[in-house]
Amino acid sequence: MCESTAYSTDGSLIMEDVLLIKIEGNQIHLTDIINQKKVIKGTITEINLDKHGIYIDMED
Repeated sequence: MCESTAYSTDGSLIMEDVLLIKIEGNQIHLTDIINQKKVIKGTITEINLDKHGIYIDMED
């Protein structure tokens, strides 16, 4: 499988096993392998495909 883990830029875990990312303005929609969804506000700063990591600068 090709799932990834989403982290904030401070290293905090946001979501594991992410399969789908949709961007709508400043909202990031994440969906995992069991179809759980999470919507956060922020900006993706890095996607590391080798380490399966997505790094997000979270808005307050």
